[in-house]
Amino acid sequence: MLTHLLNFGGIEMIIKTILKPVFAMALLCAPAWAQSESDSLSLGVPLNLPKIGEPYLAEKFGDWSLQCIRTKDANDPCEMNQLLLNAEGQPMSEVSLFRLPQGQGAIAGANIIVPLETLLTTPIIIGFDEETRKQYPYTFCNSVGCVARIGLSENEVTLLKKGAAAKITVVHISRPNQPITFDMSLKGFTAAFNKTTVIGQ
Repeated sequence: MLTHLLNFGGIEMIIKTILKPVFAMALLCAPAWAQSESDSLSLGVPLNLPKIGEPYLAEKFGDWSLQCIRTKDANDPCEMNQLLLNAEGQPMSEVSLFRLPQGQGAIAGANIIVPLETLLTTPIIIGFDEETRKQYPYTFCNSVGCVARIGLSENEVTLLKKGAAAKITVVHISRPNQPITFDMSLKGFTAAFNKTTVIGQ
């Protein structure tokens, strides 16, 4: 039937008898349809962006967080951060790591914060792998804890990128003969390191 109409000029008949009524029905239903669609659409919720100078969490990479500070030009400086826990799930340390320009002895730096009850006369020890271990002095203490500011060579950063976990050892002031060792997870280290700001450029 449809072929017959098309072959003999039946297009006009199709429009009059079939399509026009369909279009008319669609137009009559449009207001109700539009109202129901409008009711189901979300208008969104405004985001509370950090103010200038405020820190914020930008991204997560495995066990590392990318923490940034909001600036006027949106060129926000970022460092990578991890809260370290002991076997009981208690906070033991916090590590903040940043990159440095190439061509120096250290290509990255880190601030390692430990509790105030740490024995400061015994340096903090970092085990990058089974063979590479280094000790570092504490730099200062404040109300939050005591801080060791350390530099990391290219070789040490490479070991951190390749490893699963580094070992950090500290000594509590009440137990000077019982060193405490806990893990610094390296899951997501490389991805977070690549996003970290190079300080001084």
